Amino acid sequence: MTGAQMELDALKAGWDLCKAQDDQKNSLISDLFAYIHDLSDRLSEVELELRDKKDVVKLTRSRVDEVEKQIQALELEKARHAFASVIIDGDCMPFRDELVTQGRDGGKRAAHLLKLAVSEKLQSSILPTAPHLQVVIRVYANVKGLAKTYKEMDVLSEPVFDEFIRGFNIGNASCDYIDAGDGKECSDKKVEATFQLHLPDTHCQQIFFGGTADNGYARLLGPHAEDETMRGRITLIEGPPFAYELVRIKDKFRTASFKDVFRSGKLLNSKRRVSFPANPSTIPSGGYASAVAKVSLPSVPPPATQKGSTTSRAVIPTQLLRNNLGQRVDAPLTYSQKDFISLKNRRLCNHFHILGKCPYFDEYGNCHHVHGERLSLGQAAALRAVARQSPCHSRLNCSDPDCLSGHRCTRDNCVPGNCKFHPTMHHINTEIVGYIE
Repeated sequence: MTGAQMELDALKAGWDLCKAQDDQKNSLISDLFAYIHDLSDRLSEVELELRDKKDVVKLTRSRVDEVEKQIQALELEKARHAFASVIIDGDCMPFRDELVTQGRDGGKRAAHLLKLAVSEKLQSSILPTAPHLQVVIRVYANVKGLAKTYKEMDVLSEPVFDEFIRGFNIGNASCDYIDAGDGKECSDKKVEATFQLHLPDTHCQQIFFGGTADNGYARLLGPHAEDETMRGRITLIEGPPFAYELVRIKDKFRTASFKDVFRSGKLLNSKRRVSFPANPSTIPSGGYASAVAKVSLPSVPPPATQKGSTTSRAVIPTQLLRNNLGQRVDAPLTYSQKDFISLKNRRLCNHFHILGKCPYFDEYGNCHHVHGERLSLGQAAALRAVARQSPCHSRLNCSDPDCLSGHRCTRDNCVPGNCKFHPTMHHINTEIVGYIE
């Protein structure tokens, strides 16, 4: 092969290489354009999705803003109608005597003082952010029974009490003293109904409950003692000492004591008469037991029939005895130690077997303690002795004739301070100079 031919072949090979490179370049550029086109299509889709999402976000934000405005409007409306409810059982939470005896002026002052005390309590520790919260006060009472009690106690006459109620009602538009009727539990029912009405009401920010001297309200408050949200909206007012069953749960609630408004003790039962000898020196020298023996016991009607009872027996009559200091004295009991030991560990219903009726069964249709066959009078006396091992929380000032708790420590060598009975309930004078029948 000549040199010219070789050069020609070399040139041709170079040309073929150039063409191959051009083909490769064209292919690469075509692939790049195809990739760019694909990215452009995907970008368009993403832009459409983004636009749709922006529209959704904008719409959602608009709706959120609208809902927030509605919530604010509702909160303002709620705040505008928010209130604190003060519910008082006037039968067990009486106003101070110095207020009641002032008639109409005393009623106005009582309404003012109570509303002021509640408002200060709200602002200082409960709802400090709601200084303009409306306070609504409802007092329910057996007005006829209270008037009779005040008259029997020589505190005031019936017309003066009527004037006190009028003064309370006109003293402030949001304060009402309401006659619940003269039935046994009329006030209780109205207090419970008002409580049940206001507690679930979102406008009601706080309930001040004034019925803590009545054991019956333990069934009303008990279910809320373990509910942190509900119990945070309830404040218990203390006037007379807390009833036994409420003492056990009161620490779970807020408490308030308005000493300038309410009495520190209950009024005496209007259906019972207090008798005192004209001359205390005529009390028999036999002391405690003989003095009780000289007090004539009232006749006892047959107990009301309740389910769970198979035998009808007379129950132990109840008297409220006082010593020369006006302190509560427990009447002596006659019973066998065998009965005492036998009954001590049984879950018997004290009310049913001692008083002849069970208020829990009457109202709720059941009782967590045993009813069954009636005890004999001797056994009932032993059961009362068992019940007296638990101290009364009203101590020596107790005026509940049906109280079954003990009002003094019966151990002669007991050291006060190491005993579940309060120190004031030791070494009590048990010589009786008066009683309530």
